[in-house]
Amino acid sequence: MRLWEWLLTGVCVLAVLWPALEGRRPRRGIAATVLVAVLAWQFLAEGFRWQLWGLYGVALGMALGDVFTGERHLVSYQRIRRAALGLLGILLVVTPVWALPIVEIPPPTGPYQVATTSLELSGVDRIEEYGPHPGTFRRLMVQAWYPARAPEDSEPLTPWVADLDVVGPAMAESFGLPGFFLNHTRFTPSHSYAEADPYRGEIPVIIYSHGWRLFRNAAVHQMESLASHGYLVIAVDHPYGSVATVFGDGEIARLDPEALPDSEEVGDEAFEEAAIRLLETFSEDVRLVIRGLEQGVSGPFGRLAEMADLDRLGIYGHSLGGGAAVRTCLLEPACRVVAALDGWVEPITSSVLSGELDVPSMFIRSDPWRELENDHVLRGLVERSNRRTYWIGVQNTVHSDFTIAPVISPLGSRLGLRGTMPAAQVFAVVDHYLVEFFDRHLLGVGGRELTEAPPAGVLFELIP
Repeated sequence: MRLWEWLLTGVCVLAVLWPALEGRRPRRGIAATVLVAVLAWQFLAEGFRWQLWGLYGVALGMALGDVFTGERHLVSYQRIRRAALGLLGILLVVTPVWALPIVEIPPPTGPYQVATTSLELSGVDRIEEYGPHPGTFRRLMVQAWYPARAPEDSEPLTPWVADLDVVGPAMAESFGLPGFFLNHTRFTPSHSYAEADPYRGEIPVIIYSHGWRLFRNAAVHQMESLASHGYLVIAVDHPYGSVATVFGDGEIARLDPEALPDSEEVGDEAFEEAAIRLLETFSEDVRLVIRGLEQGVSGPFGRLAEMADLDRLGIYGHSLGGGAAVRTCLLEPACRVVAALDGWVEPITSSVLSGELDVPSMFIRSDPWRELENDHVLRGLVERSNRRTYWIGVQNTVHSDFTIAPVISPLGSRLGLRGTMPAAQVFAVVDHYLVEFFDRHLLGVGGRELTEAPPAGVLFELIP
């Protein structure tokens, strides 16, 4: 709980216990003044939060009771009842505050400060297939994180999602929740500064592709951590495959459910065709980023392109984005290494999947995904490769553990947001392997820990 939550809860508890312990209410108006003052300051400092509805009601109710109750003395049974019922009521109304607290993103683990910036790309040879206006040129929003020198007077840390007023409700509604359900995450800062000066010199590039119904910041902790270790990290927002993409001119591309329809509604064949087309779209989005970087400072990335060493390019992703990363590296000569977290590779066409994955690779899989046919397809691709593969299973995890979802709530495992492995442990494991893998194969340093005894809860195999 945050400072203003503790203060508001504390004055409510005091307003309950004072009359119960003293046997009389304080002078009329004292409790009301304190309650309303703290309530007002919370509104001014933080704004409205739906998790505090109950606490708002309790505070206002006790303030009104303090003003309008004539009898100021309480007999013994009234004192006991007030203490018991009052404290129980406060406990109940603060439960949402505990269950859905302000999200705290794990700090980056590297030595560098991190800066971030967003920009738009457009492919003049790419026609949009999704959304309300198919046939127009496809546009992308991407976000870059990079090691930087943040001056002492830098602007405050950026929000973890720049367009949370749009993305937050879209994310909540995509899971059948009210649009306001995630509005408290607007108080969550990232660990990145806005457009601070980058370090001079070329550094390796890592491109990230998110999963279906997610968005570019869905694994912001991974982006920041990799950037803090000396990488230029670029995450793609895939329009109509993300919950919502907000372009620079304010236009919003919301999730297109028809891009990946329910197989029970359209049948397996139509679903498979849609999945193939969508994965190819995600993959071509990643390739558009590569083409943009290749244009140098005159291209869409401007000064960022000066940092990009495209001879050291890695691609990774989650779920559908992981499959897109694999497809891209099967086709794209610029790719040097590939990684996927629960990468969905079944929609890759057989003509592409039959090729050899001629780059080092790492595949991290959650418990449910290690039991799917997709895992056998992926294993077949790995066994046909002559390059080293790190084949990793993380026990007691689920698909969403490889995003920011595990820290959304302490009840995450019961809400289906994470497995039973603690969030901090999941993040540490994934961060460890991502950093070690890219360090070994892009920076040419470290990597020894990749082949040492794995952490608890990790199944590790080196192929070949």
